[in-house]
Amino acid sequence: MNIIDPKIEQYAIEKSTTPTLCGEVEEHTRATQRLHHMMVGKLEASVLGMLIKSMKAKRVLEFGTFTGYSALAMAEFLPEDGEIITVDMNKETTELARSFWDKTPVAGKIKALNGSGAEVLESLANEKFDLIFVDADKRGYMNYFIKGLEMLNDGGAVVIDNVLWSGKVVEGFIADQEEDRQTAHIKEFNDYVASRADLFKTYLPIRDGIYVVLKNA
Repeated sequence: MNIIDPKIEQYAIEKSTTPTLCGEVEEHTRATQRLHHMMVGKLEASVLGMLIKSMKAKRVLEFGTFTGYSALAMAEFLPEDGEIITVDMNKETTELARSFWDKTPVAGKIKALNGSGAEVLESLANEKFDLIFVDADKRGYMNYFIKGLEMLNDGGAVVIDNVLWSGKVVEGFIADQEEDRQTAHIKEFNDYVASRADLFKTYLPIRDGIYVVLKNA
């Protein structure tokens, strides 16, 4: 669900720096994928690009590849020697993503891994990243966040998607809304991040909500 009026969002997109290599993957995903709403939007991609550029990030870790839009967008914004590792359980959509990446000049920056996020976290535990983008299973958000912070360089950022969850996390926003498990997980996660006085965080109501958290800012 997009909380912002589509006309307002489109105006913001037109006034922002957005990816130039993602047209085909966006069009194909919208036309063929039932869950096309899982793909990040241009404005989210612009925020990720802003972070990459401002932090001079070189290494990015992403949980939730889907059809590859966000990975491709971030690869475009990374420097020539940059790298993004993107993780997803679904081999079919990862192969689809790779077919789009391979048509671009930034394909060499992207490394895709298939497996559970928890397993990959363990295998990469000794590596360091400048930016971690979480757009995967909501029950795993807490684990991705806590372990991700340990893998983050000082001054780096964790960005978590879908933290508004169609507005369900806001009491009274949706009439007669019964809280489901996914909503409960996200509310618990949001409350935990908000309680961390040692972290600088900004909760942005862009599309389905993104939480931007800086380490040792």
